[in-house]
Amino acid sequence: MKVTVFAQIQAHPGQTDSLFNLLKQLVRDTHTEAGCIEYTLHNALDDANQFWMYEVWQSQAALEAHMASPHFSAFVTASEELVKQVDIHKTYAC
Repeated sequence: MKVTVFAQIQAHPGQTDSLFNLLKQLVRDTHTEAGCIEYTLHNALDDANQFWMYEVWQSQAALEAHMASPHFSAFVTASEELVKQVDIHKTYAC
């Protein structure tokens, strides 16, 4: 079953550009992963500090492999001081 993820990522004020650059690299790295159908970064129109990641994975196992990947772990470590809040919503198509 395909898994869709909506991740809302809020940057600390003054950290938006740094976080944006890390997120762009994460997108590039993630597009090479097996099981990644879509992985797109969005920036809110009304709040420059607000990002959304829209993800579609072939399976829960593919999503779990992504979250265990070296580049995702590196992103989490590098962005820790830049991110104010993250909300993740996992869904599947009905």
